[in-house]
Amino acid sequence: MSGLYRIEMELLSEAIFGSGYSIPGSVDLEIVCDEYGIPFMKAKTFKGNLREVMEDAAKLLGKGYEEKVEQLLGKENSGVDSWKNLKFSDCRLQENVREYIRLAIETNKITAAEVKEAMTSIRSFTSIDDNGSSKKRSLREYRVIKKGLVFEVDVECERELSEEELALLAVSVKSLRYIGMMRTRGKGRVSCRLLVKENEKYKDVTDFYVNKLLEGARANV
Repeated sequence: MSGLYRIEMELLSEAIFGSGYSIPGSVDLEIVCDEYGIPFMKAKTFKGNLREVMEDAAKLLGKGYEEKVEQLLGKENSGVDSWKNLKFSDCRLQENVREYIRLAIETNKITAAEVKEAMTSIRSFTSIDDNGSSKKRSLREYRVIKKGLVFEVDVECERELSEEELALLAVSVKSLRYIGMMRTRGKGRVSCRLLVKENEKYKDVTDFYVNKLLEGARANV
């Protein structure tokens, strides 16, 4: 039986889901937005951020957990075994909010440009030299996503995850504290939780699996 999970992510600070593009006459770094002007993070980028913390968690846990990272997230040239890996959706604003915005745009009550402006701000940054002064011509303007927004990533797998895999996933999700660009400047601070779909509803199982993993670790000491 395949598993259906969801990662819920709340922005505790402004965040930058960078597109890598600059807009002449506007900002030096744009964020990724959909056709409705709603910011989002591509699945591949989110997965890369999650892999970083999962690999760190696996090293601390030991006892074969590093192999479980590959079982969950795959590896290069995984080939015929890729069906065993987790599949991530793009990291998007909560579905009910997206639907409300979509209807408002389609009925001409608001425009995609207005949505983008409402959910983002422009921030100026400069590079600092060794003396603590701003470097000349280093002023850059980046678009940031406002804090307080809640995003979702749907996660599917064509097989049932083991208890150990779910525990590693839960620990990694909870350990994901920063995401996106300019983390060293306080951007992208997040709080995440793992949800499992049961009886057509999503249930928060983060602490359940984290505590279960910690209890097992104590028992083996």
